[in-house]
Amino acid sequence: MEILVSAIILIVLLLILGVNPMYIILGAIGLVELFFIFMMLFFMISFILLLITKKTTGEFLRIEDNKKIGVGTHAVYYINQQEFQNTFPAEIMFVDKIYKKNKQVHIWKREGKKLNLVFDFYSIIIIAVGFPVFTGLAIALGLLLKIFLPYLVS
Repeated sequence: MEILVSAIILIVLLLILGVNPMYIILGAIGLVELFFIFMMLFFMISFILLLITKKTTGEFLRIEDNKKIGVGTHAVYYINQQEFQNTFPAEIMFVDKIYKKNKQVHIWKREGKKLNLVFDFYSIIIIAVGFPVFTGLAIALGLLLKIFLPYLVS
């Protein structure tokens, strides 16, 4: 909500200062394009990290708050007598249908000195869907900007 109010105030200030509305629209489209590129890179890096993991089995324990950044929740799995937090955030919808306690599930895990990577099946689905979707959106919006930029600026 605060971001929306800030954006409206910024747009009104730019209009008061006499900035052409087309430049404001181009700036907004550019920000959306940057967001799409960022998300595409995020999913690409997640896919690369997934490639260096190994498949194992684990048991879902619980969903808990993210201790590192304090925002969001993560699934916690019990693997080889240790608890590991899923790398991706927990799903917020259908939690009782997705995560079943006391059930062995396939987990993709890599232990490191500073970072443990744990991906569950739902993380893989998110990566498999997210990467092509945001890649397509970034390419499509980039092509639209390339086509319409000369008409919007002149």
